[in-house]
Amino acid sequence: MADPDHVLKVKDGAAAWNRWREEEPDVLPDLGWANINGLDLDGAVFAGAVLKLAFCKGCSLVGADFSGASMRGVNFEGCDLRGAVFRGANLEGAHMLGADLTGTDFAGANLKLANFDEAILRDADLTGAKKLRAPQLFALKNLQNLKVSDAILEKVKDKSPHLFE
Repeated sequence: MADPDHVLKVKDGAAAWNRWREEEPDVLPDLGWANINGLDLDGAVFAGAVLKLAFCKGCSLVGADFSGASMRGVNFEGCDLRGAVFRGANLEGAHMLGADLTGTDFAGANLKLANFDEAILRDADLTGAKKLRAPQLFALKNLQNLKVSDAILEKVKDKSPHLFE
């Protein structure tokens, strides 16, 4: 469960959250199961934080840093995550239905069973992502300039050629 103090801190906005993270570098933020739907957290630093099963539906998280975060089952439905960094994060079972993931960096992230249906992955970097399977990308809205392994790319092109038009 989320630490109630951490939930209050994040609800104060990205600037206050980032300031608190700088002041308390040894604190591991726990937002697991937190309901933070609809917040504007552009540029927030969640590196190393716990967001397991957090409800972040409709949040604006442009340029947020989730490097190394534990985010199994997080709900990012409809979120604006343009330019977010997920390097080394655990996104197993994450729900990203309709999210804008333009220009995101998933290098080294665990994407096992992550749901990208109707998401926009234009200019996203999935090279080195772990446990990603081609069927996870069949129902995307856009994947122009997507960086992903050649094997996965060929499978997606075979099943969903319209995504490359």
